[in-house]
Parts: sequence; structure tokens; C-alpha cells
Amino acid sequence: MNGLAKTLLLASALCLLSGMATAKEVYINCQNSAKCVHYEDMGKSQTDDFYAECNGDVPNGMKMVCHPVKGMTCTTPIYDRGSLACICTNWSATKKQTATIDVLCPAEN
Repeated sequence: MNGLAKTLLLASALCLLSGMATAKEVYINCQNSAKCVHYEDMGKSQTDDFYAECNGDVPNGMKMVCHPVKGMTCTTPIYDRGSLACICTNWSATKKQTATIDVLCPAEN
């Protein structure tokens, strides 16, 4: 089983045990720009799946950086479902927090 599948399985099990809502999918398409920054307000005990593309594609040299804050975790981005993807979880049961996702697109040749 690959790393993302293990992470999803673990996150799903933890969600069921703790009563957390299921993951929300967030799609980020960086259009005609070298860098896009996406801010996602995450609710208490919330997990979100982030999928990123550059102009509807995943070109060579594309990067995705998922920045958690204290009390939040994010996986290392991997290629999944035709996009770069990471999963972030806000583990706080008492406060909302904001995840920051950077998408870096290579210059077109």
C-alpha cells in the first residue's frame, strides 16, 4: 500500500473514532501564473485533500508546498488522480486554523 493510501486509511479511521467529518476536496488550478497561494480556513478537527494543477496540467518541474500551522499536519505532496496532492488535518478540537498551499508552476518553453 502506498504512503497516501496508508495516510488516507489512518485519517479515515481516526475520523470515525473521533467523530470528525470526512475530508473535503479542494482543487487549486494555478492559471497563467508562476506562483499561486491558496489559503484554506479549516474547521475544528477537519481534514482537507488538496489537488493542484498548473493551467489544467501537472508539468515537469511543478511544485506544491503545503504549510501547516501548530496543531495541524500536512502530508508531503504526491502525484494522485492526475494532480499533485497533499492532505492537511487540523487536529484542534477547539479552534479553526488556516492552511497555506503554494503552487509553483514552471515557466512555459
